Amino acid sequence: MASTLTYRRMAMGCIAVLVATFAFVVTTSSFAEPLTLPAALERALASHPDLRLAVADLAVARADSMFAGRTPFNPQLELQGSRSGGSTGGGSDHSVGLAVSQEVELGGKRVARRSVAVSRSQTSAAEWRAMAQEITSRVRAQFEHALFLQERISTLGELAELDRRVVRASQARVRDGSITPVTGRLSELDLLRLEAQAMRVRSELRQAIGALGLAVGSELADTTRLSGEFAADSLLAPEDSVVAMALRTRGRGEVLRRQIAERRAQLRLAEAEAHPNLTVGAGIDSERRSFSGADFAGDPAIVRGITGVSATENAWSARVSVPLPLWQKNEAARARAASEIARSEAAYDRYRLQARLEVLGAVRRFQDATTLYRFYLDRSDKVRPDLVLIRGAYADGRIPLDSYLTQKGRLVDTLLGQLEAGDAYWDARGQLETAAGLGLDQLNAGGAR
Repeated sequence: MASTLTYRRMAMGCIAVLVATFAFVVTTSSFAEPLTLPAALERALASHPDLRLAVADLAVARADSMFAGRTPFNPQLELQGSRSGGSTGGGSDHSVGLAVSQEVELGGKRVARRSVAVSRSQTSAAEWRAMAQEITSRVRAQFEHALFLQERISTLGELAELDRRVVRASQARVRDGSITPVTGRLSELDLLRLEAQAMRVRSELRQAIGALGLAVGSELADTTRLSGEFAADSLLAPEDSVVAMALRTRGRGEVLRRQIAERRAQLRLAEAEAHPNLTVGAGIDSERRSFSGADFAGDPAIVRGITGVSATENAWSARVSVPLPLWQKNEAARARAASEIARSEAAYDRYRLQARLEVLGAVRRFQDATTLYRFYLDRSDKVRPDLVLIRGAYADGRIPLDSYLTQKGRLVDTLLGQLEAGDAYWDARGQLETAAGLGLDQLNAGGAR
């Protein structure tokens, strides 16, 4: 009968702990609409300022590529006129000249210019995709970290509720004289330690929510509650496969490759600009001369004189002009473009080496953190029932308070170690997903998007 009563009390204690835990979670984290990871990603990709800026740059680059292929038509119009004549009423000359000229591009300049604009547009598109990938990685890492802190608060609330029950039992024993007030206060100090730790975690959660809002690109309220699957997964893909997937899918690598293509297009444009352009034109010159009768008064061959005469002459002209020197090599622009290619290639090689080392380091750190976290998770599954058992034993008077605190301290240290290992696990997971540019589920699936 006594054993049956004891098991009933244990069962009631377990139920009370679960109910208190649920109440603790609700009072500390109950919000109207929980924020899920897909909703946070959708919000970030729809309105993040950095992404909007990348979209604007892409629109400008595409507009440039649209107009870069058009043939430039900017004719030059020249108009000139003159008039000469004497002050005594004699003859006069009038001349008017009209000419039109147009510069003609040679040496494939238009094609090279369009190639540069198209390459720049492709680079902007790659930068937009890299920014979207970076934002996605940041949001996922911050979301998972904040979600873990919520779980950590729940665990601390469970332990604090357990200690509250022990404090109430100790206070009853102090009143009936079973233990001294000093001894009873030990349980209160233990509860105080857990409550202080819970306060620190709540502060960390508020900061994590702020960091998540920064990653999303919009402010989130401190009371925002997160909702999502909380599971500690392992990395199934080998190191070399993760590195290969990272080098293939990371947006930064594509940006650097596009920049190399853009620099090569700029070199071809600089080479094309070395060829001179011809200028062709056509014009008409009209000259009108007039004479009065006084200009012929002294000529004996003209009878009775001439009152006046006029004549008009029109002359058409065509011209082709070539700038000097006849072959302008544009050596400075070509040398600069060639240097930019070498610089871009060196930056890409450095990126590949840095990315490989970064991913390898993140993989190994995550594997170590996963091993430690799973070790604590396995031990914690056994610790939680033991906590209920020793609390019931103390409440029934079967063990003294000092023995309870000693055994409970060892068990709680395991749970607190699990929390610390979990913090390291989610931090390492976020670094791995950021370094690889893919989520853990995508890495395990072979990088499939």
